[in-house]
Amino acid sequence: MTKKIIFRADGNGETGLGHLYRLFSLVETVRDHYEFVFLTKASSTHSVIPESYNLGVIPENSSLSEEANWLSENFSAENHIIIADGYQFNAAYQKAIKSKGYKLVYIDDLASEHMYADVVVNHSPNIAQSNYKCETYTNFALGTKYALLRPIFLKLAKQSRSIEKIDTAFVCFGGADLFDLTGKATKALLGMSLFTIVHVVLGAAYQHENILMLKESHPDRLKIHKNLSAEALAKVMQSCNFAIAPSSTILYELSCIKMLILSGYYVDNQELIYKGFLCKKAIFKGGNMTNYQESDFSELMHSILNSGQFEEQIRAQQNMFDDQIASRHLKLIGPLCCE
Repeated sequence: MTKKIIFRADGNGETGLGHLYRLFSLVETVRDHYEFVFLTKASSTHSVIPESYNLGVIPENSSLSEEANWLSENFSAENHIIIADGYQFNAAYQKAIKSKGYKLVYIDDLASEHMYADVVVNHSPNIAQSNYKCETYTNFALGTKYALLRPIFLKLAKQSRSIEKIDTAFVCFGGADLFDLTGKATKALLGMSLFTIVHVVLGAAYQHENILMLKESHPDRLKIHKNLSAEALAKVMQSCNFAIAPSSTILYELSCIKMLILSGYYVDNQELIYKGFLCKKAIFKGGNMTNYQESDFSELMHSILNSGQFEEQIRAQQNMFDDQIASRHLKLIGPLCCE
């Protein structure tokens, strides 16, 4: 008997949508091979979940500590495995899920919890099993060869690209962007005549007014986007040759397109990814961007554009991904579904 897959993640405009989007990439990889249900809380932003998905909603009054019981009452461990992505799915949660008899795959990017999952996936560059504490049965799928990428980006990752000139920029900090890094980076880019077009993708909960004032003063140079499909996002990225973005899922997608990227971090879960990409020389050093102002972005960009290290970064991005990523994920999940 082949088991069905429960994909489990939450996300909304305030907490971010990254965990949802990472699981979407796995759904697209396995959906032609296994039946599945996508489970999320009622408070998640359901509008971003594709209508074609078999969606299940966990009651808001079902606490995290009670979730294992709720799952076992509604989806038998005999017929289902679970793939979970979210920081709330800590050691206690994993242990409770395992006690119900489920096979569990956990998507991680912190390497901080003791792992009770059967398989841990962490696509941060340079991550090692030695970074983890785990059970003896736990297996690991680590590094960018297990990158969680949507099909369009997996396809584009295989294509080569050369950058002949720098004139079009891309900015995306996602979510609510508490520090308005979007506005500060965009203003810095617009202050450089080199950039004729600046594309900005806003997060679902972005509410700062600075970007709207910039649009009024630069109506022809500034293009603002929201709620893009994966295909539309890829198309916008392909029109650009320089990007400013945090070390999150968006960095993986930009690296698949291949361009010059200034990246940094402003929350803890981005730091490990940032250090990995920096070690691979696939990005320019942005560091902790929490206190960044427009002048910080301007200073870094002038330094980058005078460095001449363009081809080295493009080659590094090209070498981070191959054409076997989807098949690796299938080989990872297959044995758990067929036990």
